[in-house]
Amino acid sequence: MTGKGPRRNRAEGRLTLWVLCGLLAGVLFGLVDPANAARMRFLSDAYISLMTLLVTPIVFVTVLSGIASIGSSRGLGQLSLKAFVYFEVATTVALVGGLVAGDLLGLLPLGSSHPIDPGELGPLRHQAELNWGNGLGLDSVVPSSLISAFLRGNPLHVLVVAVLFGVALLRSGERGAPLVDLVDRVGYVLFQAVRILAAGAPLAAFGGAAYTISRFGLVPLRGLLFLVVAFYLTCAVVLFGGLALLARLNGFSLLRLIRFLRHELLIVIGTSSSEPAFPRVLRKLELAGVPRETGAPLLASGYSLHLVGTCLYLTLSATYIAQMTGDGLSFGEQMVFLALALIVSKTAVGVTGSGLLTLVAIVSITHTPSLGGIALLVGIDRVMSEARAVTNLVCNAVATLVIANWVGQLDAARLKHALSASRPADPDRSEDDPKVVDIRFVD
Repeated sequence: MTGKGPRRNRAEGRLTLWVLCGLLAGVLFGLVDPANAARMRFLSDAYISLMTLLVTPIVFVTVLSGIASIGSSRGLGQLSLKAFVYFEVATTVALVGGLVAGDLLGLLPLGSSHPIDPGELGPLRHQAELNWGNGLGLDSVVPSSLISAFLRGNPLHVLVVAVLFGVALLRSGERGAPLVDLVDRVGYVLFQAVRILAAGAPLAAFGGAAYTISRFGLVPLRGLLFLVVAFYLTCAVVLFGGLALLARLNGFSLLRLIRFLRHELLIVIGTSSSEPAFPRVLRKLELAGVPRETGAPLLASGYSLHLVGTCLYLTLSATYIAQMTGDGLSFGEQMVFLALALIVSKTAVGVTGSGLLTLVAIVSITHTPSLGGIALLVGIDRVMSEARAVTNLVCNAVATLVIANWVGQLDAARLKHALSASRPADPDRSEDDPKVVDIRFVD
């Protein structure tokens, strides 16, 4: 390895340390000076906006290039079928798990709380109407135009366009080869931009933590405190129970994968959003043995079709809030809510607040529970968003590795080396080609 390599790995380690320091400093600032700490939210919001600006074109070029390079339509079909089955089973289990956890939590003697003014949900309800109208339409999945797919910020729209053009390039053969090369080069430039923005992650973590602690350091309602704790515990059971077992059955350790993605997880915790971490997670999974042509479509589609944390949040929150406000949900109403959540959750974008926005959209359709009850979640959504985002990211990383293993595209030796190395591979090595021809690990 060249002399520059170790310095870059040390810089990567320092960046992780600075993100952690930013989180701790934000927590302290939020406790000491809540009034000024609340103003620091702009740091987190600005970072999320800049990263989101890059995520849409990155999803497009990586999925487009990945599908075009997959080799054959048959290979794409096998990958798509297995991914679809995995995503549907996982999200259905998560929704049912949320219902069960909400019903069990409702058995505890938590007392009653009075809903706040449903007017608190005005902006979210307006956004939900823009996205879904008064019901579920085809435009929730298919963009109305090529430009709108990139302007509305819905990754599912971008995914549909990327898949369409990727299959077209796959069928173009040699005539499409120059365009595939151009797309690869554009993707390389976009990842360099991500590398530049990564330097701002500590400030984003500081701003997000300061704002969260200043406003929601102590949950005022006992019932809502139980809901927050129950949601975190449910996410932990899903991750370290079912997901850890699935990872072990496919030959890798979930704990080592979390260690491998620790820097990205700190960004997610600081910003309460999984979307800013997408480019780096994709890069790291490639370094861990998942070819770009396999990992890009899987991870990108997972950000819309496989939001396990969001699914847990939707059913657990709705069931518990209905019981907490005295409305309650019958078995039939729970099944209707579950069916709608299974569809609407597929169009939830991966930015902060998207889980609550999706919940408002479902409640606007089912009218159970009441919007007044859902308004109780406004004050604690930021706290719950962190667990949603972390769960979504880890579940999508595991899904990418597992499905890649199922289709025979996972380099098991490279994965084992990447997860067990004392120093993880550097995803920002400037001389690396987007195809990753030569990866060296520092032990």
